[in-house]
Amino acid sequence: MEATSFPLFEPYYTTYAFEEDTEEINEAIIRLIHICNAIFYSITFILGVTGNGLVIWIAGFKMKKTVSILWFLNLAIADFIFNIIFPLQITESIMEGHWPFGVTMCKVVFTVLFLNMSVSTSFLMIISVDRCTSIMCPVWSKNHKSPRLAMIISGIVWSTCFMLSSPYLAFFDIVQDYENNTSYCIPMFADDDDTDKMMDQTMVIIRFVSMFLIPFSIIIICYSLIACRLSKSRSLSKSNRPLKVIITIVLCFFCFWFPFHIWPLLEVMKVELEPNLDAVMSNLVYSIGFFNSCVNPMVYVFVGRDFKKSLLKSIPFLLENTFKEKDGSETELRTNLTMMETEMEVVTSEVRKNS
Repeated sequence: MEATSFPLFEPYYTTYAFEEDTEEINEAIIRLIHICNAIFYSITFILGVTGNGLVIWIAGFKMKKTVSILWFLNLAIADFIFNIIFPLQITESIMEGHWPFGVTMCKVVFTVLFLNMSVSTSFLMIISVDRCTSIMCPVWSKNHKSPRLAMIISGIVWSTCFMLSSPYLAFFDIVQDYENNTSYCIPMFADDDDTDKMMDQTMVIIRFVSMFLIPFSIIIICYSLIACRLSKSRSLSKSNRPLKVIITIVLCFFCFWFPFHIWPLLEVMKVELEPNLDAVMSNLVYSIGFFNSCVNPMVYVFVGRDFKKSLLKSIPFLLENTFKEKDGSETELRTNLTMMETEMEVVTSEVRKNS
């Protein structure tokens, strides 16, 4: 096997690890991919660390810890942890696939990658369920939701996601190319090629189901119920600003991560692609997926308030107002729901009298 210089975040590196496959890929394209990755990762790193760091500072140290704040704080922490490892990816891209950081960092970086994916998806799902219960069952939600419960749930989510991501600590390893004195960080599921391919495809399917299909099915159900409830009450339509923020975040996550999850399934389904196209598209979908880690703070800013009126405000003040708006709108939502339920009781009484 002759290793080829390929980006770090190509989980299917082994596809191109054999000499006959490598020869089919244009060297100029590989070089261009490395350059584009370095630029894209640098942009993601700068925006992600700045934006998520600001969200963590405002939500974590400057604001009251409400349930909603805790959900978004955990989401920002997951993205921030992922962003701070981007200098390693940038270095790897500049060095054209060479991994100089050793086997420990090889394992840690990929574990953090899949931990971020799992945690982000989980909290987006939790936020959707939380909003759904607040609208569909406002009394129950008010009586049972608390910051303490949110912290317990957050701890459970982080622990569970870490356990699901921990196998990557064992799977990823360093492969040495002694001829070129180069090291590569790649997934090694098994020594036998057939077993390695089978385990690789199994992980792809498990990841797609657990990190995408199930969470987004729940998210779609929640927002469908919310949409139905909103459509039945004109009073609730005035309080949809928090929903705009959350729905936008979910749509961004879907658009960024769906290609990431669906692309590896093409290999499982034995879809044959031209090697150069496969190489370009593989790196493109991963780069787009990673960019999601710096998108959420942008959504808070551009969707949370009227952007034209917010240009003159400082970013910390803007973010704080955005989060506060969520809390105020939650109260308004519950007030409107109470009014709607009162109206329904009056209608029900009238019907009973007439009957």
